[in-house]
Amino acid sequence: MSPTPPPTQAVDLTTALVAIDSVNPGLTEGAAGEAELAAFIGARLEASGFIVRTLVDTTDHRRVSVIAEYTGTRSGRTIVLNGHLDTVGVEGMPDPFSARIEGDRLYGRGTSDMKGGVAGLIVAAEHLAATDAPGKVIVALVADEEDASLGAEAVIADLSARSMRPNLCLIAEPTWLDLAIAHRGYSVVEVTLHGRAAHSSQPGEGVDAIRGLNRLLTEVENADGALRAGAQHPLLGAGTLMATVVRAGTAPFSVAAQAEVVIERRTVPGESPADALAEVRVLLERVTAAVPGLTADARLRLTRDAWEQDETGAAAEFAGLLGDALEKAGTPNARRTGAPYWMESALWQAAGVPTVVCGPAGGGLHAIDEWVDASQLEHFAHAVADAARRFLEATP
Repeated sequence: MSPTPPPTQAVDLTTALVAIDSVNPGLTEGAAGEAELAAFIGARLEASGFIVRTLVDTTDHRRVSVIAEYTGTRSGRTIVLNGHLDTVGVEGMPDPFSARIEGDRLYGRGTSDMKGGVAGLIVAAEHLAATDAPGKVIVALVADEEDASLGAEAVIADLSARSMRPNLCLIAEPTWLDLAIAHRGYSVVEVTLHGRAAHSSQPGEGVDAIRGLNRLLTEVENADGALRAGAQHPLLGAGTLMATVVRAGTAPFSVAAQAEVVIERRTVPGESPADALAEVRVLLERVTAAVPGLTADARLRLTRDAWEQDETGAAAEFAGLLGDALEKAGTPNARRTGAPYWMESALWQAAGVPTVVCGPAGGGLHAIDEWVDASQLEHFAHAVADAARRFLEATP
């Protein structure tokens, strides 16, 4: 067995990554994007023997993803080590890009979500290259995961165009070193209710869109209750339905002529997110029937599939290897968990790449006190290097 990486590498690298602003401009106007961070990582991996390419979004050159490849001198499988470069905003954080250690906690924007996981993958990948692991190691670090997944879609399309068919993808999302084997999907439906304006002293001359809005919110709440009382996924529970954005009215003495609602449908494996539009339209039929003169439009703005890890084949094999390696590294008893939020594992698996999700974490995700457990960083880097080598060497 080759020596494992030095025990401080992942923490040191996480600190360096946090120092580079990579806030997602899709979430925060004028934000830096991933370009500088991608350049830093690309240069480091190139110096470590990887062939590095960058994918730059054609509409915004701040949005950059990295693909770094190492091919060993012996034949073997291909593994993708995947993470995202972008972070959410930093409002309210006094010094978000200066990582600091307090006890076993490393604080700073992105430490947990997910520059810590990215650092662990890079350290593991460099160890695999330095020890000439067989097969191919692809480090795929993507832009825009926190918003529209432009980077993941571009990287997957690039690998497909080059006829590269990885045997496995490991995504280092923060799971507290548990194995996340399922996550929810979602749909976003935008609704516009059309009424007719009138003076509020003569409401009978108008059609009150807010009256329709009230009924729609009640219908959404009732439908959500029915979902929660229905079939349950063993790890994720039931699907949900909720209104997340509401706008109505233009003046204090006018009957509202229009109301807008954004409705989110969270799905579990076995449910199709595309069905959300039909579900909302059923609710709108009841609302417009109850408010004479009211009409409604609905459109499906975005859908993402739910995901469940394959129970057989490469994903199950690697999950077992990684669990064993984590135990050897000092983190035993990795649990099999489900995530209520969406991750890009659904995109990779839909592209035909078996996918495993596991990474270091801490607390304060998307909050002003974000931190990652420093010991988890090091255990993760050791375990990924160990499990990936065993996977690359194995005969499929």
